[in-house]
Amino acid sequence: MMGLVESLKDTSWQDDKGNKVTLVDLLKITDDIPVKKISLKKLKPHILDWGGDKKEFDRVKKVNLKYPILVFTDDDGDIITIIDGHHRAQKAIQSKMKTINGKLIPLKSLPLKIRRVFKHLEK
Repeated sequence: MMGLVESLKDTSWQDDKGNKVTLVDLLKITDDIPVKKISLKKLKPHILDWGGDKKEFDRVKKVNLKYPILVFTDDDGDIITIIDGHHRAQKAIQSKMKTINGKLIPLKSLPLKIRRVFKHLEK
C-alpha cells in the first residue's frame, strides 16, 4: 500500500517495502521534461475531490498555479494519475481555465528505483 506524507517541503511516497521517493527526487529526474499545456477536461476524471472536505478546499484557494503539475502517463501517453498537483488542478477548474501547465511523465521512463514505489500504477 502506498502512503503519502505531505507538506510543502517533504512530500513523499513510500511502498510497503519501505522504498521511498520524495517530490524533490521526482523534480530532479523530470527536470528535462518540458512543461506543456494539459487539457483540464482530460485531467478532470483523475482529480481528487476529497469528499467535500472543507479543509482541502481551503487549501485549493491558497495554491499557486505558477508551478506545473506532475502527471504520470502510460506508454501510449494516456493519463494514469496526477502524482502532484491535485489542488492546483482543482483551482484551475474552479477558475474556469481550459488548460494547466504540467509535465507528462511516462511512468516506465523513470529509473527502476523510483518505478518500484509506483509499480501499482503500471498497467
